[in-house]
Amino acid sequence: MALLAFREALSVRRHALGHLHPSTARVYNNIGCVHVEFGEGREARRAFEAALDIQRNALCYEPNNGHLMFGAATTLCNLGYLYRSRNLHEKAALVLEEAVALQEAVLGQSHSTVLATLDILADSNARSNDCANAIRYYLRILDEIRAQHSLETSQAASALKNKRAEAAVLYKLSRVHRQQNDREAALDRLEQALQTVKLISRGPRGKRVPGSFSLESKIQREIETVREEMEEIRLEWL
Repeated sequence: MALLAFREALSVRRHALGHLHPSTARVYNNIGCVHVEFGEGREARRAFEAALDIQRNALCYEPNNGHLMFGAATTLCNLGYLYRSRNLHEKAALVLEEAVALQEAVLGQSHSTVLATLDILADSNARSNDCANAIRYYLRILDEIRAQHSLETSQAASALKNKRAEAAVLYKLSRVHRQQNDREAALDRLEQALQTVKLISRGPRGKRVPGSFSLESKIQREIETVREEMEEIRLEWL
C-alpha cells in the first residue's frame, strides 16, 4: 500500500511540477526506503539514484541551498546504508563521505547528525580495510567530543554522555589498530578508554551509570586479549 501511494504521488508531482523538480526526489527517496524494508536492494538502489540525480541537478542551480543539500545528504546516507547491508563497504564509504560534506555545510562539524554519519563512515572504511581513513575519521569524532565536553562541564548529564562516547570511540580506534597488527597502539587506546569509562562508572550519587558496566567489561576483556597476543608474539621471538 505504501509503495502504491508513493508511486501515485510521484506520478502527480512529475505531471504537475516536472520530472526534475526537487520534490519528486523526496518521493523517490521514500520509494527507496520502502524497497529496503521489503529487501528489494536493486529497486531501492535505483530509486535512491533517481533521487540523487534530481538533487544534484537542482544543486547545480542552487549550490548554497541548505534544504537541497540536506535532502541530498539524506539520500546518500540511505544509499550508504543499503551498500553496507550488502557488504559493499567501499561503495558505502564513497557515498557517506559525500553525505558528511553536505551535512557539515548545513549543520556544522560538531552536530550530532554529522558525528553519527562520520562514525558509520569510519566503520565502512575499516570494513573495507582502509584503516588510515578509519583512524582519521574516528580521531575527528574524538576531537569534537572532547571539544564539546570542555564546553559542557557544568552540565553533568551531558558530560557523562560525552565521556561514554569518548570511551566508545577509543575502543573502536583500538579495533582498527589491531586490524593493522599495531597491538601497542591498540593497547594504548584501550587503556585510555578504560580510564575514561571508569570516570563515569559512578554517577554523582554513587549510582552506576547505565551502560557503563557492559562497556567497561568489554574493554577489560579486550585489554586481556591484546596483552595475551603481545605475550605470544614476544615468546615467538625468544
